[in-house]
Order: sequence, then C-alpha cells, then structure tokens
Amino acid sequence: MTADAMCHVASAVIDAPEDVAFEHLADAKQLGRWALGCMDLQPTDDPAVFRGRSLFDGSPAFVEIDAKPADGLIDYHVGSSTARAPRIFIRVAPAALCGLPATQCTVALIAWRTADMSAERWRQLCTTHEAEALILKAQIEARFREATSKAE
Repeated sequence: MTADAMCHVASAVIDAPEDVAFEHLADAKQLGRWALGCMDLQPTDDPAVFRGRSLFDGSPAFVEIDAKPADGLIDYHVGSSTARAPRIFIRVAPAALCGLPATQCTVALIAWRTADMSAERWRQLCTTHEAEALILKAQIEARFREATSKAE
C-alpha cells in the first residue's frame, strides 16, 4: 500500500462455491457481521438502506447493497443517511476463472479512496479490509461446511 494509492484490493480464496460466497456477501445481516465499518446492520425507513456502526468509534454507517449475481459483483454504496457512493465493491470470481477446483472461488474486496481522505484514515481502511477478507473467508467456509454436513 502506498500513501498515494487511490484503490486497495484484499482477496481470499474461499473453500466454497461462488454462489454460496455471493449469497453471504450480498446479505445485509451477514455484512453486519464481517464489515468492521458497519457492524450490526439494521433496516432503515428506506428498505434499500441499512444503518450500522463503526467498530472503531461507534459512528453511524449507512450502506446500500447493489448485488449483480450474473456478474459476481456487489457494490456497497456507503456514506451518510442522505448521500452514499459506491466506494466499496466485491467481485466473486468463479473457480474456472482462477483455475481452482469447482468447490472454490476467489473473492476480491476493492476500496476506492477519496481525494480528501487522510493517509491515516486510508491506512486504517486498507488494514481493515485485509482483516475483513480473513473474516469473510472464515464465515463463508464455516457456513458452507455446516450446510454440507446437514445435507449428508
């Protein structure tokens, strides 16, 4: 990560098929368990907008989830209760794209930096996304193992 970088990517190979990963990542309830900047998401009066809180300082966080399953893409529009922008997105890459077995996929978490974001805040965001990639990997894999064991 360089101080002048305008985007950051954190990725993980997930031991679960892409549809399982995508469903988990597009679910607001699950997002509120792994995204440290918007914990405990709850619906607002607007059914497309959810409100959470930052694990860091407790400040409110608002997010809209724009999931495009056919593209394996999820845009997270983040910001205030009145203005949000698609600064965070996830791409779920199918196994074949990365030469993985069909029981795996790759998830890339991408963040765009705003020009007014301080170097300290950018470092915090990048470090947080690295941790979130580990958290979402563990959660998706646990969910998949549980579903697979129940089916047997």
